[in-house]
Amino acid sequence: MRLASVEQSKKIDELSQKEFRLPSEVLMEAAGVSAAREIEQAFFPEINRGRVSIICGPGNNGGDGLVIARHLHSAGYRDLAVFLLSPEKTQTPLLREQLTRLQLQGIHLSDALAEPKSLEKIKSSSLVIDALFGIGLNQIVSGEYAQAIQLMNQVKVPVVSLDTPSGLDCNSGMVLGVAVKSSMTLSFGLGKPGFFISEGPSHIGRLRILSIGFPYELLRKVATTRFGFTEKIARRYLPSRSDLSNKSSHGHALIIAGREGFWGAAILSSTSAFRIGAGYVTLASFDDASKVVNETPETLILPRFDLSVLQSKKITAIGIGPGLGVSEHTAKLISDLKKMNYQNVVIDADAITTCVEYKLFPLLKNWVMTPHAGELSRVLGTSSDQIEQDRIAACEKAAEVTGCHVLLKGFRSVLADDKRALIILSGNSALAKAGTGDVLTGMITGLLAQNVPVVQATATAAYLHGRLADEWVKLGGDKRSLLASDIRDQLPGLMSRLMSGALA
Repeated sequence: MRLASVEQSKKIDELSQKEFRLPSEVLMEAAGVSAAREIEQAFFPEINRGRVSIICGPGNNGGDGLVIARHLHSAGYRDLAVFLLSPEKTQTPLLREQLTRLQLQGIHLSDALAEPKSLEKIKSSSLVIDALFGIGLNQIVSGEYAQAIQLMNQVKVPVVSLDTPSGLDCNSGMVLGVAVKSSMTLSFGLGKPGFFISEGPSHIGRLRILSIGFPYELLRKVATTRFGFTEKIARRYLPSRSDLSNKSSHGHALIIAGREGFWGAAILSSTSAFRIGAGYVTLASFDDASKVVNETPETLILPRFDLSVLQSKKITAIGIGPGLGVSEHTAKLISDLKKMNYQNVVIDADAITTCVEYKLFPLLKNWVMTPHAGELSRVLGTSSDQIEQDRIAACEKAAEVTGCHVLLKGFRSVLADDKRALIILSGNSALAKAGTGDVLTGMITGLLAQNVPVVQATATAAYLHGRLADEWVKLGGDKRSLLASDIRDQLPGLMSRLMSGALA
């Protein structure tokens, strides 16, 4: 799923006009017509039995709302209440033209700035259309505009937002003071990153992406850095398995994890690498790992780690860090792997902290680091709160600082390298539990061991990891109750349903 940032969306609009001779007026008309048609189809009972209220703001988003009003009126819907919140001195020529057209059709317009109490009429609506602010909003919403949004959030009927819920930052997904909680969002051209991350998912409702005539070639040319990673893509990259293959055909994962008192992390990681399809898994530590052999009988156990194992056992991917400890041993291991130019490596948990404390950045480009916000705050020298303000930008910055791929875990997880950022479109707060990250490390390492490229392996594992949490909730499990071992143990069923196309 290709996503367009605010800056890219503006560029698409600008180039459509300059290079493809599509005037802003034509694009606005197309947006309004497409939205009116979608609203008719999705909310026919509501708009047929009562008032439709349209709240229009000062920019092009308000103009889109006025176009919708005209087309609904032309389609026979007469109970329309149109409210304008736009000082006359700030109105663009195109907005004024749309106002004139509205008046020529005899549609009543209320000036909600001059008569704030007129907005109270929306309480008796059967449907409300939010055309207050578009994607370009970049400041805290206040005054009459904040009051209008609060009023829209109080009504007990569907609210449809045009292009974005007013008040939502379309890049970061953060609310700018207050934002509309929509029943449906009609996005023009492409979806926006903020719809899928941070507070965005709780505001957009059902998402429909409408074509309004932006040239396909232009969308592909401009929106090249941010994408949504979906079930369809995960299915493409999950490795198939031939009946003629054997264990050597599916790679050998080495999990370097665990220490006295922290063997659970090592067990979760190594068994998860097996669950996702690795042919062999070896578990090693700087402490004696042989004591956990009964907990994971399929895993090859090295009593103590030695670099020679990389050659003797033909290791194809390495996961380092869960429960391992922050130490000189961990630092030397990472440094040695860098010197060897070893490629398929996952850096997690204590290995991340080791990289920070022992100043081991940059790592190799093909490696992947999997921090949560707290760990990433140590990498970037900032706070977790600042990272959560713009998860995508923080992840992109981390990829630049560390020199490798970075998977920022959380809601929603983001994977970034020096070219792109992927938002993993699965997961919920059921994953906020000790051990779930250890399972994910094993899953990523297991896919890398099977020669899945690093971006595909990391994103596919993260999607499956999140999807298991989603299914847990969907099937009636409480978000507070999911265990890391539940994710590992239910992975086989999810993989089977994914490959057969049986996921709902």
